[in-house]
Amino acid sequence: MAMISERYGIERRDALKVIGSAAAVGIGGVAGCLGGESGGGPTTASSSDGWPDLSGQSVHFITVAAEDSIQDLWQGVASDFENDTGASMEIEFVETGDLTRIIQLLQAGDPPEVSMQSIGEAYQLQNRDVLLPVDDEYERAVNKLGKPTESVKQIVTVDDSRYMVPLFHNLNSYTYRSDLSDIVPDTWEKVRQYAREVDDQDNDVRGTYVPIATGSPAAVRMVSWLWTNGGSISEWEDDTIHINFHEGENRDRMVEMLNFLKERQQWSPLGEGADWADLMNVLQSGTAASTWYAGARAKNEAIRKGRPFAKDIDITPGMPHNRQQVSDGSAEGLIAYQGADTQAAKTFINYVVRKSFVVEMLTKLSPIHNVPSYPEIQQGEEYRNNIQSLDIWEGWTEEQFDNYQVQTLEQLQNKTQETSPPNPYTSTYYSEPIWNLQNEVLLQDKDPEAIIDTHAEALQQIVDEAQN
Repeated sequence: MAMISERYGIERRDALKVIGSAAAVGIGGVAGCLGGESGGGPTTASSSDGWPDLSGQSVHFITVAAEDSIQDLWQGVASDFENDTGASMEIEFVETGDLTRIIQLLQAGDPPEVSMQSIGEAYQLQNRDVLLPVDDEYERAVNKLGKPTESVKQIVTVDDSRYMVPLFHNLNSYTYRSDLSDIVPDTWEKVRQYAREVDDQDNDVRGTYVPIATGSPAAVRMVSWLWTNGGSISEWEDDTIHINFHEGENRDRMVEMLNFLKERQQWSPLGEGADWADLMNVLQSGTAASTWYAGARAKNEAIRKGRPFAKDIDITPGMPHNRQQVSDGSAEGLIAYQGADTQAAKTFINYVVRKSFVVEMLTKLSPIHNVPSYPEIQQGEEYRNNIQSLDIWEGWTEEQFDNYQVQTLEQLQNKTQETSPPNPYTSTYYSEPIWNLQNEVLLQDKDPEAIIDTHAEALQQIVDEAQN
């Protein structure tokens, strides 16, 4: 088995900015030069346990795998795949920003067979007509792992076809300490009440945390809070994406949301320069009592640090809502590429998507935070026994676990789904107009009404560059 370990010094937000604008043009010219499918025809030979004989064929697989345990897991399944099919495996481990590497391969006319991507990245690639539909592989996964929820089916479906076999998800949620207040901050007003009550207590813990961030935390948070207020960022006009957060009712919703964040600063420690690590650690450090985060890591970190209040950290069912209850979330899964070895790619996907492997992966890859795409696995004895054998389980209750895992699948949406069909240009939200709009309000005390148009126009220019 050949294994390449690449380390790119590219932040995901920077890579997505590039992909959403200049590099998107490069992808656009790729589909015509990929050539025909190789190795796509049927074979009659097969191995003793039913897998096709892929001797002389190869699978180039790309995935993010920062931890040694996850790399070992993929290397192990790749070695088994080689033994069972005769194929040659090449695994390429990349850091966040991995789509840049895939673009390089596409532009060179040498696409990988399979990669593991987020749903947003998959939509970008599908929009450039470089992905292979995997409807049959999706159905096989359902037959082996159980029916997904409607939200999971919707998130991986474009024009009645599936371009991803999903494996797991996480959901933007609000995490808080229940030992400091009986208020459950599941609405905007209760978020205020909770923050005010905790902040008035005689301790050093602030009531809430308002991050003043750039990059992905800024964009993801903005979408999360805006959706709960019934607003939107974009819409389709004919065949182009139009930024609309500064128009009509959406303008009112955006201004109201920004003022809500601004109001909460009075109960928050200084949030300037915040990143994902700050959001993950602000509860366990005792700095603040409540925070938004994209998943369950804030609670898990308190458990790992041995905080006495870790078990009292609860997660609301998704985001606190004002006008509607909806949460932006992520999906991760396997995708295949046109112009690669189609048969080998689909066989590898079918080989990976087995209950035993999926359960093992979700036991090692940010456990509990990442939620299996299939409720039967989530409720199954094997998965639950594995999770309950982990050290972090001591900080969870059954009720907390079920609340987060079940709600993730029921409330799951992705920012690409704000429009129908999905918006493949949401990567452009990871850019200055979004976080400058928020941060000028939070850092410089500017009136959002006075600056909203300028930032909307700037974001439209970036979206237009991507679309063209």
